[in-house]
Amino acid sequence: MPGPATDTGTVRVERTELGETLVLDHPARRNALSLSMWRQLGALVRDLPPGAAPLYVVGTGGYFCSGADLDALRHARTAPEHAVEFVHAVVRSLLALHLLEREVVAVVEGGAAGGGVEIMAACDRRVAVGAPSLVFPFGQHGMALDGFTRSRLEQLVGPAQTERLVHGRHVVGTEEAVTLGLFDARVDSLAQVLTTGPRRAGTDRRGATTPSYAVGPGGLDDAVLGAAASMLTAFPSHLPRS
Repeated sequence: MPGPATDTGTVRVERTELGETLVLDHPARRNALSLSMWRQLGALVRDLPPGAAPLYVVGTGGYFCSGADLDALRHARTAPEHAVEFVHAVVRSLLALHLLEREVVAVVEGGAAGGGVEIMAACDRRVAVGAPSLVFPFGQHGMALDGFTRSRLEQLVGPAQTERLVHGRHVVGTEEAVTLGLFDARVDSLAQVLTTGPRRAGTDRRGATTPSYAVGPGGLDDAVLGAAASMLTAFPSHLPRS
C-alpha cells in the first residue's frame, strides 16, 4: 500500500559554505520528514565514507526540522506493518547519523521539534544559530521516544531532565538549551559556525557516547529492533497482540 500522498520533501548531501552538508528540504512543512525522507536520510548517511571533515546537518527555509510529517504519522497508525515500517526508518536513520565515522554537527536555525530534536541528539555537536527554540511535544501527543534517543538525552542532560522533557509538552529557549547541554555553542550567523571548532582533540566520538546495543554483536538490525521497541508503544491499538 503506498504511503501518504504528500511526500514532496527531499534529503540531499551537497557542498555549502560549511562544507559537506546534509540538507533537510521540506520548507512548506518546516522540514517535517515524511517516510521517504527518513529513508533518504538513513541511506545517504550510510553511503558516506569515514573522514576527518565534519558532516553538517541543516534545514532549509530558516528552520531546522519540525519532526515527523503528520501525514506519515497518521499513515503509520493505520496498520501494524506501517507502524513498524515508519519507526524502523526513523531509528535506522538516527543510528546511522550517530555511528558515522566522522563528526556530525547539527546546525539549528529557527528551531527544532519532535523528530528534529531526535536528529539533533544523534549528532556529535549541536550549534544554535540565532535564537532557536526546541519543542519537546512527545508527552502531549502520546508519543514515546525510541530507546536510542532517550539514552542520548540522558547522556546530554541527565536522567532527571530527560524525564521532565519527555512528559507533557516543553518549549526550551536557546539559553536554557545551552545551560542544559542540548547546544554546545550559540552563534549569530552561519558563517560563525566554523569558528566553534571540533570536539576536543583525542576524544573518542563513538566510545563513551554510544549505547552498547548500538554496537553490539547483533549488528545494526538488532540495534534498530532494540531501540524501536519503546517507540512502537505509541501505536498500541495497531500492534499485534501477544
